Amino acid sequence: MSESTEKENKFWYKIESLIKDKESIILLTIILLAFIYMPFKILSLGWTPPDDALRHVGFSMLDTKWSNILIIDEKFDTDHNAGWHQVLRFLRKHLQFEKGDLMMFSVAALFILVNVCGIISVPSPICWCVALLMMLQFDGGLWSRLILGRPYMISCAATLIILRLWGIRPLEEEKIPLLQKSWFRYAVTIFALTMTVWIHGTWYIMLIIPISFFIAGKMKEALQLTGCVLISTVIGALLTGNFLHFLYYHFVATFTIYSEDTYNWLLVAENACGGQTVYWIVFSAILVFLCKYKNNKPLKDLAYDPIFMQVLLCWLGSILVKRFWIDWGRMALLVWISYRVGELISSSESLKNPRIRYCLALFLVAATVFSVTNDSGGRYTRATFEQAIDFYSDSVREKMAGWEPEPGGIIYSDDMHAFYDHFYEYPDKPWKYILGFESGIMRPEDKKILRNIGYNAGVPDEYLPWIERMTEKDRIMLRSVPGDFPQLEWIRGNKSWWIGRLKRKDEKENSQAKEN
Repeated sequence: MSESTEKENKFWYKIESLIKDKESIILLTIILLAFIYMPFKILSLGWTPPDDALRHVGFSMLDTKWSNILIIDEKFDTDHNAGWHQVLRFLRKHLQFEKGDLMMFSVAALFILVNVCGIISVPSPICWCVALLMMLQFDGGLWSRLILGRPYMISCAATLIILRLWGIRPLEEEKIPLLQKSWFRYAVTIFALTMTVWIHGTWYIMLIIPISFFIAGKMKEALQLTGCVLISTVIGALLTGNFLHFLYYHFVATFTIYSEDTYNWLLVAENACGGQTVYWIVFSAILVFLCKYKNNKPLKDLAYDPIFMQVLLCWLGSILVKRFWIDWGRMALLVWISYRVGELISSSESLKNPRIRYCLALFLVAATVFSVTNDSGGRYTRATFEQAIDFYSDSVREKMAGWEPEPGGIIYSDDMHAFYDHFYEYPDKPWKYILGFESGIMRPEDKKILRNIGYNAGVPDEYLPWIERMTEKDRIMLRSVPGDFPQLEWIRGNKSWWIGRLKRKDEKENSQAKEN
């Protein structure tokens, strides 16, 4: 060994001796700061979530019900994310949060929550970073899902915690004394599931966890977890203040969406079918054989691993409904990869060298931050082009005068983003939307028109039933003008939207005169 190498090693071992007792705390602090930095960096680029976070913030600015905003089937007039809207309204009323503050809170707080739950659910914070970085290489959609600022992330966080409490090792083998207590495990599980029901609402999907335990041969835990889900569903539904309607909505709306006699590709993308990437199988196989080679871990252990069973179950379910994988399968796979990485780290001789250990840790944290926050292909900055039509600023006031929907009017559109963009921008305006956040809750006659438009894309006549229903109060918003409708006039509101209205009486007379 050369003299320079010896000096270098002495330097790193000195650092190790200085921080040995605080090594874990320092690493945890660095990783937490990185995860706090990431959402704010993305938001600083002008990025805004493109979908439901917009309507959650807009709805929290009001004290009303959805039927005052959307033209919907009356039986679906229930706030199915009641808890999340109560949280946002509390921030607005008591802490004076404005719309932008609520949006920043939605994105940053939920992102940080999921990652903190991930960090405490795996062997070490660096294992979570490695798992994230690995998954980003074969499932880039993971990251866009984690920064959408939507309440389903409460379900993701609850899944991580529950898998940690129930799926890793028997209680008697827990190293943390509090985790050896059965009452603590039940209390945390019921609390996490109750928050999921109250805030997210989709209570039935959490049954995936006990089903996974059942498939893994853990009957006792499966029954206990099923009991926790049922208890939490009752408590969470009671917290909404609308117990029966809440449960009715989630049962009937779900059945209505998936039993609709239409083409699957006309459904919302996350509710449509389509198997997810199988590249994770390659990475998982590599980890399995590395663990077998390094730690002599039997392959048959996979058949008794409820976390791996949940990965398989969610991937299988995603062939029919994508959400099984993108929200619950990914979370289980992150935990499973983290524990395999932890096993490999603990058996590595190279990582006993402080230079390798510290430099590799910093590299992984930096790689995670750079992978997430870079604006590749304008994935963040391009979102700034998706905006609501500006009706009121001084620069467009004269041009757009009279083009905004009038009080009591309806905005007709076949694109949900017309609702998302404009409801967020103008939550208190006295007009309604024909299409909101879910086509399944539309009135049957309107849903039929929407499906015909989707099926016969590019055929202008499919818009006629809505156009013939329009009054002078109403407007139609589309990405492009679909055809020549003599009863309508159009203006380009911005780069994203064209807006149409019925021709005024004098304009109709002029048009007829020209035709004659």
